Amino acid sequence: MKNLILFFVLLLTGLSSLAFPKNILHESNSELSIASGGIDDGWYKARVKYSNYSTGTYETYTLNVKVSYDKVSEIDFGNGGSVHSGYNSEGYYYSGGSLYFETDYDGTISAATATVTITDTNGTRTFKIRIE
Repeated sequence: MKNLILFFVLLLTGLSSLAFPKNILHESNSELSIASGGIDDGWYKARVKYSNYSTGTYETYTLNVKVSYDKVSEIDFGNGGSVHSGYNSEGYYYSGGSLYFETDYDGTISAATATVTITDTNGTRTFKIRIE
């Protein structure tokens, strides 16, 4: 629990809590909601590996991520805070998020992965995301 609190303090330094309404949350423990050529837009539970090289922080969390047009467009930290692509007034730059799909022998998508980088005056934080 102490590591989780430290993660949020380090991550949200310089970022205020951003709240966004939740759409549909896809339970990713069983199967992905498949769309033509990718996965459906919406909210998914994902394993997120967080790293901040400047502080030496490396943690893994289960967080909700929003997928839009086969990109991770938002990461919800579950405490009222989040980061998102597009315009923000918090002074951070969100990059990456394009999903890469893993398929089984039948060509069915079994997992989706992405990397998101957040950069601001406090440095760079990386989120390696896996939706299963």
